[in-house]
Amino acid sequence: MIDKKNIEKLLEQILAEKEVFPVLVKISQGNKISVFLDGVDGVKIEDCAFVSRQIENSLDRDKEDFELEVSSYGVGNKLLLPVQYKINIGRIAKSMLADGKTYKGKIIEADEERFTLETEKKGKKKSEKTKELITLTYDECRETKVIVSFN
Repeated sequence: MIDKKNIEKLLEQILAEKEVFPVLVKISQGNKISVFLDGVDGVKIEDCAFVSRQIENSLDRDKEDFELEVSSYGVGNKLLLPVQYKINIGRIAKSMLADGKTYKGKIIEADEERFTLETEKKGKKKSEKTKELITLTYDECRETKVIVSFN
């Protein structure tokens, strides 16, 4: 079976000078390699093709056969890396904590350990709203997803 760590190390070399980065690498039965990419300005098909060719050229099918799929991580999937929070600053997200509590707000800040959401809290009157900053660590979140809106 192809080693996931070797693929991750290979991706690190391939993408060292690129604006895209690997979010997730999966290797399933039958040596099916799935690589999911994200990037500061999104992921273009050319990025996926480039990574696919580089991996193909680095592995020997005569030694061990494999199937390879390289694609964009996709909108609507949960954020897995601190850099994904950073590139989504200014967007609305919903975070679910390990205890089931949820927060929805605009990501306004993110670093390597935590991120901050600006949430709206309803006041006593319907028209009354106050903003509240909630800082969460990545470890305490079960998942965070960017809410896609088309307005």
